[in-house]
Amino acid sequence: MEHGILSGKKIVEEIEAGLISISPFVRKNVNPVSVDLTLGRKVSVYKAVVSGDWNGEMAGKNIYQLNSCIDAKIENDVIEHELKDGEAIFLRPGIGYLMHTAERVWTESYVPILDGKSSIGRLFTQVHFTAGFGDPGFNGQYTLEVAVSHPVILYAGMRICQMRFHTICGEHISYQDTGSYKGELAEGPIPSQSYRMFQK
Repeated sequence: MEHGILSGKKIVEEIEAGLISISPFVRKNVNPVSVDLTLGRKVSVYKAVVSGDWNGEMAGKNIYQLNSCIDAKIENDVIEHELKDGEAIFLRPGIGYLMHTAERVWTESYVPILDGKSSIGRLFTQVHFTAGFGDPGFNGQYTLEVAVSHPVILYAGMRICQMRFHTICGEHISYQDTGSYKGELAEGPIPSQSYRMFQK
């Protein structure tokens, strides 16, 4: 097998061969060496960091920074909201938003890599901090760790990021055998499971 990044044409071939699954798959979202993924409808923020109501948040009002923090050693509660298709969300600097791709992605044969689209980057919007790397065998939606440098409005269903697929050298263990984010933890925006590292 040749090693490198799959071309857009090769991604389509591997989807047709059943070696990659993207659901739903939109052919026009395929790029020269990647495929665009869209913004899912669920959004979460950590309760320890913000307060206020989502109606106010949508309008850019009534949300406040608190003198608290999230703790890596505990399970941190979140405030959840579900957008309607095409609904806008107003994002503020200084707040981290857990969002997700609308698409489920699976492959046992390649390493998926997720990055923001350049058009989103030019809005000074980050779609992930460190979690842009997928594992072969993961099967689900991708959680996005979104933050903005200045106020930005995004919309459910818009193209938000792009995924490329890298070949693997050597044998590998499937994520289904070792991973933490499976089943219900592979749907929607999932908060950090870092607290599990401290459990015996």
